[in-house]
Amino acid sequence: MDISLERKFLSSFREIGSEKKVCNISSDIIVPDTKADILRVVLTNGEYSIRSKDVESGKVLICGELKVNVVYVPESGTPLSTLCTDIPFECEFEVESADSGCAAIAEIDVISVDTRILNPRKIMINAQVAVSQKCFCNADFSWYSSPGNAPKNAFFKKSSAEARLISAVDEKTFSLEDNFAMQCVDEETQLIATPVLFCTDSADIVGSKLIVKGHADIKAVVCNGADIHTGETSVSFSQIFELPERDIMPDYTVSILPTGDFFELKDGNVSFEIHAVMQIVCTETKAIEFVEDAYVCGAETALDEEDRTVCISERTLCQTETAQFTQSADFDIEEVLYLSGIVGTPKVSDGELTVPLTVEGVCASVDEQIRSVKLHGSAKFELEIEENETIDSTSACISSLKSSINGKDLTVTATVAAQVQLKQTRTLQIVSSMAVTEPKESIPTASVYMCMAQTNDLWDIAKHYSSDIGMIIALNELDEDADIVGRLLIIPRIK
Repeated sequence: MDISLERKFLSSFREIGSEKKVCNISSDIIVPDTKADILRVVLTNGEYSIRSKDVESGKVLICGELKVNVVYVPESGTPLSTLCTDIPFECEFEVESADSGCAAIAEIDVISVDTRILNPRKIMINAQVAVSQKCFCNADFSWYSSPGNAPKNAFFKKSSAEARLISAVDEKTFSLEDNFAMQCVDEETQLIATPVLFCTDSADIVGSKLIVKGHADIKAVVCNGADIHTGETSVSFSQIFELPERDIMPDYTVSILPTGDFFELKDGNVSFEIHAVMQIVCTETKAIEFVEDAYVCGAETALDEEDRTVCISERTLCQTETAQFTQSADFDIEEVLYLSGIVGTPKVSDGELTVPLTVEGVCASVDEQIRSVKLHGSAKFELEIEENETIDSTSACISSLKSSINGKDLTVTATVAAQVQLKQTRTLQIVSSMAVTEPKESIPTASVYMCMAQTNDLWDIAKHYSSDIGMIIALNELDEDADIVGRLLIIPRIK
């Protein structure tokens, strides 16, 4: 005889792959005939954009482009000159159970950009881009509870847990257009960097909709002659996502990646058009009650069991630290014209997060030459991680750079913000079905008998002797959490 358990389920997503890779990319730049020969490079800037995310059978392919701007001093001296190139890259991840119906969430970071002069008319760019992905597939989360029509001599051990389920994975593209004034912009002005920082200000749930609002801090770094100037503005944006109609209020993570941009300098203004994709992952906590064990009195019972590994808690550590490091130049520094910073791949060891930093300073020397100084350092964060927690992801960014000069020494103070995503998991052993076979022969035939308790687990005692926990407690006048090891118990037999 089979006893059917009541199956319950929620539509959800399951993470089937998560991986981070570093892509090494390189390209040569030939100086066009309209520009002067290269004497020395003073700044190399790299900004990425994502082009596509494709999930195919057994793999995830992420393609992007690195826009590299090089500022150099020509052999003729000033003014500064610039070169620009776009370097495509792609990163392939093996995800065994992925197919076209899955969704991928991507993150990209530029961790290094270096320049080598091959000759006065040619330079080589070597860069590293860190690409990470998480792949999700549609997968109902199911569990089983005791049936309402079960036989009276059937007993079910129920257990409860809180499971964090992924209820939505989605993305939307959007664009921003605007302009702002820069007094230094004229026909001779050259654009050398266009950093864009996307910030999420709020995310509110209205009915079945998630409304995400934020802003983009947009900068334009230009050179004009031997001078470097920075202009900036801020533009607001919002996006609306449809969510499953449930009574549970979900948590959510939002990430934004640039997909392309266009900047133009004209008539004292900087105009821009920026395209981006917003990615969201929503999770919800569901309290479930499932059958952990079961038996039928007086009969052998065969159980089919399934394991469910579920996330039971998530939290994000957000910390800000400052790092100070110094580099001696081979010239006397008069002024720092511009600072740019790159964050390397964060590493965790012995409860500490280390974030590598590379800062390039464009400086004016006392002899009125434009030169660069490259500095390397790191920011360190102490992490308070609980015993059962694992690190799901790490990220960091430079929020500000300041400098001071002492002769040939350049000291940089970097403010670094880091995020560490932590989670705890639990494996649930869930009974999915049960079958009753021949009568149980291992128990005595007496209606009531005595036993010396070897354990405090009343369920194990009742199951072994084919009895009822409630009747054992009543006959022996027990508290459910009482210490009964070594105690003589009266055990009623249930047929």
